[in-house]
Amino acid sequence: MLFWKTKNKIAPRQDFQSKIEEYYFELAEGQVPNELLNQIISKVTDQVYSDYKRFWKQYPKSRKRYSALKMDDIEHLFILYMITDFLHEDNFSDSRRYSKILFKMNNDEYDKYLDNKDCFETK
Repeated sequence: MLFWKTKNKIAPRQDFQSKIEEYYFELAEGQVPNELLNQIISKVTDQVYSDYKRFWKQYPKSRKRYSALKMDDIEHLFILYMITDFLHEDNFSDSRRYSKILFKMNNDEYDKYLDNKDCFETK
């Protein structure tokens, strides 16, 4: 029996979702409405799981890396941009406050983040 080989599959989507749920509910500390938080969790889970499945196939030598969720990946700028766009597209009141909570940012950091996002998207 070979123990050093990685499992030949990616973790179930539910594993990703439960870790992402735990992360965002802990961050929100009841300051973000549960309905909104559940929508964000669903969007992030869909995106991250889809990326992992694609990377699993695209990079066979990195399958161990993409077999289970790495929490740093949900703090990736593209995930933050996706959340920001979602909140702005649906015109959620308090979207700025919710974003600062979920991104662990203060006013200055969030303003800088928005400037960087704008630069990235307009180049």
